[in-house]
This record gives sequence, structure tokens and C-alpha cells, in this order.
Amino acid sequence: MASVLRFANNEYFLSGNFESDLKSQNPILVDPLWKGTKLEEHLSTFPLPTLSTQGSFCLVTSGSTGLPKMVSKQWNEIEEEILFWEKQTEIQSLYKNADTVHVQVPLCHLYGLLWGYLLPKRFGVSIDCSPSSENGKLWITSAPKLQSTFTLGKPLPEFAVVSGMKFPVPLSRSLREKGGISVLEIYGSTETGGIGYRDPLRQNRFQILQVVQINFVPESGSEETELQMQSPFLSHESFLLEKEGWTKHILPQNAYYATGDLGNWSDLGWFLFGRKDRIIKHNGKRVSLDRIESEILGLSLEGEFLCVPVADKFGFGETIGLFCTSQLPAAEILKILRKELPDSHVPRVVLQKDLIPKLPNGKPDYPTITKLCNEEYGRIQNQIVTLKKDTQIDSHSSVMEILESILGVQPDENKHLVYDYGMDSIQYTELILKLERKIKHKIPEEDKQTSYFASLSGIEEYIQEKLYLLK
Repeated sequence: MASVLRFANNEYFLSGNFESDLKSQNPILVDPLWKGTKLEEHLSTFPLPTLSTQGSFCLVTSGSTGLPKMVSKQWNEIEEEILFWEKQTEIQSLYKNADTVHVQVPLCHLYGLLWGYLLPKRFGVSIDCSPSSENGKLWITSAPKLQSTFTLGKPLPEFAVVSGMKFPVPLSRSLREKGGISVLEIYGSTETGGIGYRDPLRQNRFQILQVVQINFVPESGSEETELQMQSPFLSHESFLLEKEGWTKHILPQNAYYATGDLGNWSDLGWFLFGRKDRIIKHNGKRVSLDRIESEILGLSLEGEFLCVPVADKFGFGETIGLFCTSQLPAAEILKILRKELPDSHVPRVVLQKDLIPKLPNGKPDYPTITKLCNEEYGRIQNQIVTLKKDTQIDSHSSVMEILESILGVQPDENKHLVYDYGMDSIQYTELILKLERKIKHKIPEEDKQTSYFASLSGIEEYIQEKLYLLK
């Protein structure tokens, strides 16, 4: 059978074309966002892979790299997973109590295909993919979409199924308190299908499905282990784009698949720490950038927030860069994060832009974001070197004079809070350095996180006390 490329929008599925394709050929399903982009060029450079069996198809993914990967799906794998969820009493009641399922994710991705198309069809429930719909029963959605709906004060559903990231417990609690909404989080990937699930309000750990066999491999230099799994839903064939064309990769039937997810296992379930390539050592502790993003999402701040590793050229290893579209001043963002997050999770640099750089498939362009945050942090470090050579500030300089030297204009007497001045991360660093020069003493990190540094009067009080204690 011939392979055929399909830019599979939601209408492709709702019109029945997906089922028609499966009978006569092997469709390769691509997100319509790829059309007309470099990602589409990748797909047309070499002949398409040939699938071996009738009823098989491919889902095209790209991860954070932008390089295409075709994951081959056999219909029996899909049927096995549909039958599994269909037999669960809570899933039966979930769909049968909803006249219509409102789907906010693309049907061309495995999560959307299973939960937004095939399961509703199996239960005889109508599917609504309209972006403007305010259907109040059941949503198939994502954590960011729910957070955006909640922040804007729009109507929430009674129940939501989410996937794609570790759902923040604070957001789940806020949603429950606001509108009585319940959330079911599905854990898995395109390759694995469903691995587990949890109620993020009540469970910190994922409950692994009974049909999934698991194995844990210790991670060198870490307390966490990597999850490996076998499952009737697991894909055993994929195609990677390489220099010479599409290369087939086969996972033996009796082999375990390495998920790349780190965490720890107990009788209570699987605690997901994060992707192994998104874990760094910061302030002496191993931290997951995915988890920090999840924690920030749970704070319901305006805007999008992404965390990336930033290299410290002064020999302190890696630190955290925060890229965001929030209109809040950087100093206020840092103040909130210092209050709500552990010290090891607080970023050292905040870079604000109007838009998040995206790959053609709509996913965040992490390589570009990482480059921008590293450049920003480099500017801060260079600013520190320059400031250390600056001799204009001494013990006689007032806090207002120091602030004026940073802002370039005379401070407004009506603005009492530091973040009222819209200071960016470089300016905030400069403020701290000049205050240290004034008192001829390094300000401890724990002092910077106190309420003293939220206002000008607080800084004045801190300086006076510090100078008195140093005499």
C-alpha cells in the first residue's frame, strides 16, 4: 500500500476521510501548522517511508528540535487502548454524562485522536471543535488553555481531560474552588500511548495502567530513576529523518522502551520529576525546568513563561533563565517567584518579549529561547564587571541618588514600590551592586528576598540597620 501525506485538520477526521484512507492506503498525518514551513520541506526532500501492513498510519512529531519523526501506529495498538479506556467505569460516566465533547487540541496528535475523536465516537457522543464554544460539560484540552480560560474569567467546564505536561496542583485547586471543575491528567507520549493517569488535586503521583509493565534504570549521579515500559499500546516502529533520508528504527517486541522521564517509584505510584534533558543542577540542587514551568503556571500569572538552562561564564555552572510575555515588571515577577518558589527554582535572569519564539509546528522554539536568555545573562554579567569598576557610588550616596543613576531620570516621589519603576533584570542587578558598594558589604541572598527590597523606604531602613550593625 502507498504512503500518502495528509495535513490532517480536524475536518479531515470529522468528515470520515481518516477511516477511508486506512482502507486504501497508509496515511501519514501531519499537523496543518507545518504547511508552507521548513518542516514541510523536510517531508518532501526524500521519498516517504513505506509502511508494511494495512490499517497502519504514521503520526509526525518534532519534539523541541524541529526535526521530523514519524511514529508508526498499527490499528491493533489503537484498538487496544480504546478498549482499555472504554472498559473503565469512570471513563464511561465521563463521556456518557456529556452530550457533547468540546475538543481544544488537534485531532492529528495521538492525545487528540484518542480522547477527542475515537473515544467520543465509541461512546456515541458528538464532537465540538469550535474555538469559540463554551460547552460546559467536558473539555479535551491542555493545562495552558485551562489556565488562560481561568485567568480571563471565562466559563469553565465541569470536567477536563488534559495531557502533555505535569499539571500544576495549585491551578487544579484554584479551578476546583472557582467552578467545581475536576481534572483528569493522562500521562504518555506519541510513542507510548497511555502510561498512567492522576487527579492532580488529590494525587501527586501517576497511577500506572494495569496493562503497562514498568522497569526503572538508575540515573548516574541522581536520586531519580528513568522509567522504561512495555505495553500493548507501544509503537515498535518509527522513522527518523537523517542525511540520507528516512531511517527505520525497530524496537523488539520484548524490549522495554526508555521514556526519557526521570522520577521515583513507590507503592503510591510514579512521581514524575521531569525529562532527563531538562534537568540541571542549580544552587547545589537538581531541578527540573519542566517542573518550574508547571509551578509558575499554577500561580496564574498573566502571560506565558518558559524556563531554559543558562550557562554562567563566571564558573557557577548552570542557572535558570525565564523567558516570558508577561507585562509585569521583571522585579515584580522575581518578587512573586521568590515568595512562592524554593530558592533553587528562582531564575537568575528574566527576559521579557511580546511573543514566544515558536517552531513552525507551533511548539516553543527552545534552542532560540535558550540562546536569547544566554545573551541576556551575558549582558548582565558584563554589566556587573563594568559596575565593579564604577567608583561614583560611595557611602554618602542616598538610595534615591542610586536609583536615579540607574534609571537615568529623577525618580517619581509618588512611586514607592521598586517594581513601579519597571526595572528589568539588569537594572535590578545594578541596584543591588550599588547598594553593596554603598555599605561596602555583600548583601546576602536571603536578605534580598525579604520585604525590605520591595520598597524604597524598606531599602532605606535595611541600609540604615546594616550600616549600624557594621560599625
